[in-house]
Amino acid sequence: MAKKLMQRSKEIQASGHWLKLNEAAQLLQTSEITLRRKVKSGKIKSEFRDGKYYIFIKDDLYKEKKEEIIHFESYLKDKEIELRELKKQIIDQKILIEILERKLNLI
Repeated sequence: MAKKLMQRSKEIQASGHWLKLNEAAQLLQTSEITLRRKVKSGKIKSEFRDGKYYIFIKDDLYKEKKEEIIHFESYLKDKEIELRELKKQIIDQKILIEILERKLNLI
């Protein structure tokens, strides 16, 4: 009993987040199978509650990964805007080519 209380106090001291296995896999950019193997081998802190595995992610790692995701999402938005602009340019170029081909055929 005392051992469990000590464990709980350590968990409280180490701030972090308990995430479902699939959420942790997404955050850590790894597969659920890999996380399950690490849980089984005891390499990562986990709990089995309500029929699901929960993985403990320390605050610093959680924040780092969230920032990476935010940065990547921002990068993707920028690329989507760039792609739309390039598609517009392609349409404009096709129209110009059609006009020039018509003029060439008239000559």
